[in-house]
Amino acid sequence: MRVWRLGLASRVLAGLLIGVMAVAVVMFFVWTDGDLRVALAIAVPYGLLAFLLWRRTFHPRLSAGPEGLTLRREWRTIRVPWSAVVRCDAGYDGITIICADGSWVVAPGPQKSNLSRWLGRKTQADDVAAYLERRAREHQQEIEASGMPGE
Repeated sequence: MRVWRLGLASRVLAGLLIGVMAVAVVMFFVWTDGDLRVALAIAVPYGLLAFLLWRRTFHPRLSAGPEGLTLRREWRTIRVPWSAVVRCDAGYDGITIICADGSWVVAPGPQKSNLSRWLGRKTQADDVAAYLERRAREHQQEIEASGMPGE
């Protein structure tokens, strides 16, 4: 099983931002002389923002296992069997996986910056997309060689 997440820089910056938000709430609480209503008025929105940032940055991942892909997004998990994978393209939003039925899903990471795309640079996202396509082809060839009907 191979797993990919958002970039380390994104996760570090998000962690720092969540930490700064927590310190700001504590400092505001101290500054207001312990008035709980005012502190909660600040802590609740900051807590909600921190939770959403954590969900957006630390929760998503792309996993490649023996049965296929697992795309864990912010709020749901999508499973794509190898037999359904036709093409994978690296982009700014993540890796776009085009399925045999014409549908597509976007894996949350790794991502390819627009600058890398414009300059024609090869990135980790390109390597992952190529790996996923290769694994899908290998799986489909194994199915054909074994004479088993497709999934």
